[in-house]
Amino acid sequence: DLLLSEYLGTDSFQSLVDEKQAQYIVEAVKRERSELNARGGSIPDDSNAPITAATSSNNVACDRRPIKVVVYSQSHSNLLSVAEYIYRSFQAENIAELTEGKIADMAYELGRFRNSYKEGKKCRICGGWNDYNGKKLIGCRRLLMEVCDAEGRTFLIEPERVNRAVGQVEFNKSNNGAVGTPVDMIRLGGAPLSDYRISHKNWQVGDSLCINARGDHPLFQKRWSHNQWAAYGSDRCMELAEKDNFQGRDGFLGPLPDYEERCDSVHVKLNKWQVCGKFHGKNRWYLGPTLEDVDLEKELQDVFILLLDAKLSHGLDLSFVTHLFLLEPIDDAALLEQVTSRAHRLGCTGPVTIETVNVWQELDGETKKLA
Repeated sequence: DLLLSEYLGTDSFQSLVDEKQAQYIVEAVKRERSELNARGGSIPDDSNAPITAATSSNNVACDRRPIKVVVYSQSHSNLLSVAEYIYRSFQAENIAELTEGKIADMAYELGRFRNSYKEGKKCRICGGWNDYNGKKLIGCRRLLMEVCDAEGRTFLIEPERVNRAVGQVEFNKSNNGAVGTPVDMIRLGGAPLSDYRISHKNWQVGDSLCINARGDHPLFQKRWSHNQWAAYGSDRCMELAEKDNFQGRDGFLGPLPDYEERCDSVHVKLNKWQVCGKFHGKNRWYLGPTLEDVDLEKELQDVFILLLDAKLSHGLDLSFVTHLFLLEPIDDAALLEQVTSRAHRLGCTGPVTIETVNVWQELDGETKKLA
């Protein structure tokens, strides 16, 4: 009993609980979405939907509302841990977060979840998307990386071009083709080296990377020519960069070096990174179009999960929600009523499935003997 009690209090056990909770939620969401597709798919505008369970309790099979799932927790750390596993099963655009942040950011996330679209501007330089949350958009916030190859050529790339970080084994086998410092998987928390690009928290100056340097890549916005960049002030940019010994903020997303047939796998070293708007400083040298010259646009997204921290749930109207998953039991009846009433309230568009995700530890035979 003592060994079991000690184990149940460890971080490893809590991590296992979080993983199993996420697994249950993911499977439930996929199942509900699959069944909805079998009924003919969703009809977002409920005024055009057929009779639903909201008006006929015997007609649940006709419910064509979009699946909208809230994952609710009273523990910020538990919610983030479960979210980590959920993100492994869905795309980032499928998930909205009300976990922390400013009111404008939270309103934007709730709008994404409810309406399944985002509003913002695309950068003319890098093609990066910039979310609009009510504040004026000036400089592009997409991260760009400055890298240097084995021949000393320095240029900017989008993080999505990183195939992987180069580990010690690949570095040793590269016959001096790799540059920089090999990356240890421990820094990535055990994740594969191909996940390096996902978060800048994993990056360090000098890291050895393998990138795709194909200039006409269909997934990336076409880059401006050297002549176009000259018209936008690239010569002045290089003057400022040289003045700062290339350690400053100036740089431009010019044409990539020509690597011919080996362009899909080029070894480089990471020099620095910052947002696109800082590399291309309007008040420094850049004379081309900025976000201020771009119109706001809406882009459809399939957003069906909202991660909701209890501290940020007060006053929310979630009457359009179809499922609510509680990560912890709520013993206080008044609090439980308060939480569930966010979704199951006057004006709700249909039934709401509310589940508390309980997890039990299944012990193997040997552990059962010890316990």
